[in-house]
Amino acid sequence: MSTPKPMALPSQEALARLASEDPQAFETLRHDLVENCILRAPERLQLRLRQLQFRIDGIRRRAGSPLGALIKIQNLMWESFLRMDSELQRYARSTAAMASNDPAPLQRPRAQVIDFQSRLLARQRGAAPI
Repeated sequence: MSTPKPMALPSQEALARLASEDPQAFETLRHDLVENCILRAPERLQLRLRQLQFRIDGIRRRAGSPLGALIKIQNLMWESFLRMDSELQRYARSTAAMASNDPAPLQRPRAQVIDFQSRLLARQRGAAPI
């Protein structure tokens, strides 16, 4: 399948006028622009982009106002950015540790593993849990 050409984005004034005069036409244009953007992305990313757009559309539907939708979508973007930043920081630390031959940052913290099955069997037998 060939990649479509980018759609021209109307000016902000034209978009504002369209939104106030014909909200349905504005939504149709918005949908077409988003779809065009997704179709121009590499095929391996298109499913993820569609999933993200589905999530954004759900936020917009549930929001009480356009401003509420904007704030929630902005929060979604920041959460994603902060997760990415955290992963990049972790990668940088592990790369630095490998370069310095210091295994400490690469080791995961240890935790006590609780054997729930033994506890359940003990409780069923009436014995005190281990």
